[in-house]
Amino acid sequence: WGEQRRLRAMGRNGGCAKVCAVVGRRAPAGERARRADRAERTGEVLRARQELGAAQREMQQGAREVARVAGDRKHAKHSKPDVESVSTSHHKGLSRRAELFAAVRSARRGSEFQNVKYLIAGAVAGIVSRTLVSPLEVLATINMCAVGTVSGTMLEQTRAIFASQGVRGFFRGNVANCMKVAPAKGIQFVTFEGCKRALKRFRDHRRRRAGFIEDKDNVSPLSPMERMLAGGVAGMAAAVACYPLETAKTLLTAHPELYSSVFGTLASVARTQGIGALYRGLTPTLIAMFPYVGLDLMVYEQLKIAYEKRTKKDAGLVQMLLMGAAAGSVAQTTCHPLDVVRKRLQLQGLGGRPIVYKHGFMPAMARIAAEEGAPALYRGLAPQYMSVFPAAGVSYIVYEQMKTLLGIDSVQ
Repeated sequence: WGEQRRLRAMGRNGGCAKVCAVVGRRAPAGERARRADRAERTGEVLRARQELGAAQREMQQGAREVARVAGDRKHAKHSKPDVESVSTSHHKGLSRRAELFAAVRSARRGSEFQNVKYLIAGAVAGIVSRTLVSPLEVLATINMCAVGTVSGTMLEQTRAIFASQGVRGFFRGNVANCMKVAPAKGIQFVTFEGCKRALKRFRDHRRRRAGFIEDKDNVSPLSPMERMLAGGVAGMAAAVACYPLETAKTLLTAHPELYSSVFGTLASVARTQGIGALYRGLTPTLIAMFPYVGLDLMVYEQLKIAYEKRTKKDAGLVQMLLMGAAAGSVAQTTCHPLDVVRKRLQLQGLGGRPIVYKHGFMPAMARIAAEEGAPALYRGLAPQYMSVFPAAGVSYIVYEQMKTLLGIDSVQ
């Protein structure tokens, strides 16, 4: 019995069996059956847990693949991988994953190529429209940059330019203008379409979270404020990217006796005034570009959507010309004072001009209005109207035709 007590203290698992073995006795049959049944149940539980873990891991892997492919389908309309079958075929292994990755890469390439098409369409539209209205833009720039009173009417100014420089005088700075407008318009339209897609995805996500189910055949278009926000961001992005070329174009127009080429103008300003001089007036430009481009694109698209909804047919060339002209006129009227201040800040200190406005954008506007009168903030608006009316209309016509030619469409 002393030996049995010692073995009970030492053996925590199966102590009774060890004691029985020492004293030469076998465990009772009922005890052996209970131990066997308990061991069998424990093994079944462990096997079930292992199978459940493996199934959960497979389901998680399949869910990740579905979410990845479904997310990329939102960015590309032309590449539609078979997402519905992924959830039932994730167990097929690496071959199915390779197909999914290939579909995702194809979708991304399609989206990038679509952006290149928007860039090309915007660049062609900008070059055609700006070259068409270059004479009117030369007159507008001369009026806006003049300090004090402007001598002569528009007709007298036109005769003076023709007498001194000939026909080439009316296309002064047009090469710089096209070099600026081509990338600027391309970047503007690419950014605009990208912002519209992002805003639409954000809106749809919020609606899904709120439990709203939208009919795919009757999708509501973006709101005017959403379009204006997308257009404003697009205008600011294009202005930042192409501002040095805008400075060169303005100098070539205002001081043809000092500057003769685009790259020569950029090099001369950078050498004499520093790189920062090429970005002088950028802040008021960004302030002016947000409402200008936002209003322009928003008014045009809203007019186009309203016309097509009412008439049940696509807008023709004449309708697009009138819509673009109306949109450009609204934007120009609203933002012309900002454009006048921007030109003044851009040119001061360059071409022998004195630095007059030293305290920023709003003080410069207040000083112009105080010294020259409030109408000075609208100086050059008449030739701007004459240039914006055809330029905006032609720009949208060319852009719409290029979209049709390249096989792309806009987010509504």
